Amino acid sequence: MAKYQIIILPKLDYYNWVAATKEYVLRYHANLTSDLDVAGRHMYPNQVITLLDAPQAYGRNAVSWFRKNYPEVRLDVIEALTPAELENTLSARVSSDDRYGSSGKSFRLLWPTDYPKVNQSFGVNQHFYRRWGLPGHEGLDIRAPMRSGVYACAAGTVYRVHDGSGSHPYGIHVRLRHQDGYRTIYAHLHRALVAVGQHVKAGEQIGLANSTGNSTGSHLHLTLKKEGASAAGMTNYPSDIIDPTPFLQFPEDETELPGKSITVEWKHDMCLVGVHGRADGPLLEPDFPVIKDARMEAVKLLSNAPPDNVKRLLGINSDMFLLVRLFAGFRDRKVSSADFVSWVQADMHQLYEQGVRYFEVHNEPNLQIEGWHHSWQDGHQFTDWFLEVVERLKANYPEALFGYPGLSPGHEIPGQRMDSWVFLQQSEIAALESDWIGCHCYWISDADMMQPTGGLVYEEFRRRYPEKLLFVTEFSNPYSEVSARDKGQQYVDYYRRLRNIKGIGAAFSFVLSASSNFPHEVWRREDGHISDIAQLVGNRNF
Repeated sequence: MAKYQIIILPKLDYYNWVAATKEYVLRYHANLTSDLDVAGRHMYPNQVITLLDAPQAYGRNAVSWFRKNYPEVRLDVIEALTPAELENTLSARVSSDDRYGSSGKSFRLLWPTDYPKVNQSFGVNQHFYRRWGLPGHEGLDIRAPMRSGVYACAAGTVYRVHDGSGSHPYGIHVRLRHQDGYRTIYAHLHRALVAVGQHVKAGEQIGLANSTGNSTGSHLHLTLKKEGASAAGMTNYPSDIIDPTPFLQFPEDETELPGKSITVEWKHDMCLVGVHGRADGPLLEPDFPVIKDARMEAVKLLSNAPPDNVKRLLGINSDMFLLVRLFAGFRDRKVSSADFVSWVQADMHQLYEQGVRYFEVHNEPNLQIEGWHHSWQDGHQFTDWFLEVVERLKANYPEALFGYPGLSPGHEIPGQRMDSWVFLQQSEIAALESDWIGCHCYWISDADMMQPTGGLVYEEFRRRYPEKLLFVTEFSNPYSEVSARDKGQQYVDYYRRLRNIKGIGAAFSFVLSASSNFPHEVWRREDGHISDIAQLVGNRNF
């Protein structure tokens, strides 16, 4: 989360402010701007925005502005009225290798769950919380699936364990008292694992997450209080509530979390260079030389591929990793789980006999042409369908590993696509129950490849499911105005970027060949022309 940083500098005397950041920027590669909106859009919502605690610097209260317009950003506020003061603060951070100045704080909060994602920030949704006399959300909502661990943010003493009775809005919750008058509340629990009077260490497990009380989905609500804060004017919230964000230590890496150092099992220990095979059927004879010359390490097949395709691929590379998408036509008809299994089982059996073990269950189920509105109305119904399919197939193929399918990424397109993140949230039980998760990443430019809504969609999956093996089961640049050579270079850069990211097994470029459609994505055209993409991928130096 910390790697995308942008610093907002005052427009007045801008270049003197820029000079003050030189050492820091060279060390941490932070971006600079004087425009609040540019900073808000930069890698939103995964960025850190560093700004000055000086309202006159920006002509408005920048912190309040971000809370209203970009509520999910993480703010790093520095007290500095002059370029010299900023330079001194940043130099001290560089000297101590303390990028966000956290070591200088007398009180700090460790991350309290095993999932490095904030669902709802402090101070947002003022219109909703005003009914309780609050100026906004009075804490942080942090991702925590049902019965996952909840951990103490700091050492302290348990002074209250509430069983959720009396319709308490926090449901089952734990309250801790810490040094210097700080207190934390951990709400909406499934169960508390501590007792009143118990002393706990920072990072010690104190409960299991759930959705008790006033909550609509499993998560942890964290509230921070500072005794006397309301009376002293330190906060505009009642009951001494203050913003926990400046005190919270955001995980630098999704595998370094409080409950455990999460290790995703993957025998190759790297992200393999892969390609999605033919878009609409088995591989053809001209496809195999392209796969060989491009030095592919992984190939994704459709389940109607014959066993000979597997044998030929292993002949090219005996270590070739093979992933199969269970393929069936869904267009404008209702397909039950029993129907789907009956259609794919014979093909799957042949590939299973050849040693294939990774199977993606369907494809882009948030699209109308792939079952949405016909076979399921939303992600909840897809969950039931998915779990039924897996249960039926697992009985006959116990060693098979079934994957949650890649979604069509992006916002809602009325009648055509359900918003991918809404669908994922609704079908989360399916994702959590799967053996692995697929995701799709598409972009149209170099810049878009580096955006959370483009090539970096996988990062959000890693934050939500750090314990799951992830495959980028499709990626490409489909834009007609970008040359095949430029796309090829993008793909090489993308493969290289993913190469050593833990938890990602392989990335499959879409697509090797197709009988029709996808003219700006295929590596091999039907007339025999080989795209520059294949050559550039084959010439990579890794």
